[in-house]
Amino acid sequence: MKTEIVAWWGAILATIVLFWDVYKWRAAGPKLRVSVQSGMESINMLQYDGKTLILVNVSNYGDRPTTFTNLGYLYFTNLWNRIRRRPDKAAIIPNPSDVHPLPHELKQGSLWSGIAIQDDQVTKWAKEGRLYCVLYHSHSERPIYRRVVAHERSNA
Repeated sequence: MKTEIVAWWGAILATIVLFWDVYKWRAAGPKLRVSVQSGMESINMLQYDGKTLILVNVSNYGDRPTTFTNLGYLYFTNLWNRIRRRPDKAAIIPNPSDVHPLPHELKQGSLWSGIAIQDDQVTKWAKEGRLYCVLYHSHSERPIYRRVVAHERSNA
């Protein structure tokens, strides 16, 4: 009887440890928070003076670094194309950061910011369809999608 209890206890404990190890394995790696803000304007940045901007902020709150490779836009005319991952237009943002050019390694606990010009075409895509800012990084084959909502700069 005692050996059965010990055997069951060992089996239960081994199962718990197995699930804990699977959880730790799944939770390990970089964890990225990505935000996209449109309709921004610059102060004290002469190269962007008078232009409407889109600001992309990325923070890594995971336990490992990752490397950003590309930042761009994917435009979908409708939700069905988005679900099927069939963009109608794709664009690359060639140099979103003068300070941290791509590719850029983002260490754990760090923040990266990129800037893109919000021209008439980008605003049109955001208003007429579904425009997403996409970030490609080294720990995933799929990009991180964030919807761009068209906010125009107020001239107050």
